[in-house]
Amino acid sequence: MSSEPRSRDHDKREQTNRTVLVIGGSGGMSDRYRDVVEGRGWLLRHYENRLPPGARRDLGKVALVVIIVSMVSHSLRDQVRSLAVDGAPIVYLRSASVSALRGVVEQLAA
Repeated sequence: MSSEPRSRDHDKREQTNRTVLVIGGSGGMSDRYRDVVEGRGWLLRHYENRLPPGARRDLGKVALVVIIVSMVSHSLRDQVRSLAVDGAPIVYLRSASVSALRGVVEQLAA
């Protein structure tokens, strides 16, 4: 393993290829969720009610899974857990608020 620091360009490419899954929440908030996630250079995939066919292959490298427990069905929660998202942390939020999501994203980015 090299002891040289990685370049900022490498770090940016690595971050850009990362996906944050938000499961549940409010469909009307998707744009605001996207602003929070993409502000860190990541991609957002927001699934409010169900996973579409082919979702597994379109996810890319998952950095974080956020499940909004007050607004998600048990079957959707189980579908997401079965995706085997490369050991990405799964965070359960009680609130569908933008500030709750921002707090989790900032904590991951730190």
